[in-house]
Amino acid sequence: MIIKIFTGPLNYNIQSLYTKEENEYLIGVDAANLLLIKHNIPIDLAVGDFDSVTNDEKKMIMDVAKKVELYDSTKDYTDTNLALEIALQKSFDKIVIYGGLGKRTDHTLANIFLLRKNKIELIDDYTKMYVLKPGKYDIKNEYKYISFFATKTVEHLSIKGFKYELDHFTLAKNDPLCISNKGEGTVRFDKGELLVIHQNE
Repeated sequence: MIIKIFTGPLNYNIQSLYTKEENEYLIGVDAANLLLIKHNIPIDLAVGDFDSVTNDEKKMIMDVAKKVELYDSTKDYTDTNLALEIALQKSFDKIVIYGGLGKRTDHTLANIFLLRKNKIELIDDYTKMYVLKPGKYDIKNEYKYISFFATKTVEHLSIKGFKYELDHFTLAKNDPLCISNKGEGTVRFDKGELLVIHQNE
């Protein structure tokens, strides 16, 4: 099953990013539920404190969604984090988070940290990002740039087939060496965590 989480900011084109799949479970976070309703996309679960919608909009969301998880606005975690924690309790092949990147740097950073939980992608109109665990990966890239960052020091990193290649390199946590690569190819490493960012202009 693919779990798809739709969150804010609502600065992405849902029609170009979202494709209906047979085995999917859709979670709307706070005001993102209005975007799903606008495009007649069914909501399996609505999550949030709904502090960014009007009372009438909140009622509409609660009427349309199959299930609602309502939280207090003074909670310890972001709505997106709460939605992800619910998703992680289910059996899934992959989790895709739509949105989550925008003007609120604190929320953006929090959402990037969530990627470390495994098998999660964060997507908007210009960016796709995810974290890889040790192993070998054939990476397709439909974006202009692809960058690699170590969220934990990456050992024996080999990048082959891309414009800029590496062979058994140790990429430290704060090293920007692998920014703005191009093309597609194979990535392999033995230890650490690698944040992969595909990006257009």
